[in-house]
Amino acid sequence: MTDYTDYDEDLDEAAFTRRRQAGQLDHINTYYRLPERLGVTAALGVRVRHEDREGTITDTAGQYLRVLLDGDTDTTVCHATASMAYQRPDGTWATATPLPDPYARAGTAR
Repeated sequence: MTDYTDYDEDLDEAAFTRRRQAGQLDHINTYYRLPERLGVTAALGVRVRHEDREGTITDTAGQYLRVLLDGDTDTTVCHATASMAYQRPDGTWATATPLPDPYARAGTAR
């Protein structure tokens, strides 16, 4: 029988947050093929540049990243490839480029 008197809701919420972040980061890295295309992996703590301002990935927001830009107190929600560059482990920067829209029909007027 489980004793629920020691149930710690904060630990459960922290575990849920870690699972959410891991799943969303996995989706971002896989969908945008960041490791294969740029040699980088979006992860918590990774340094990025968004619109020429540096910051750190602190969280996820669905298919977006929450970035704390240097000097700011609130995070900015950023698309993984729009105006983004990622710092590689060797200190160099990889500029992200959007992938082609798989639903756009090339050369077809709508």
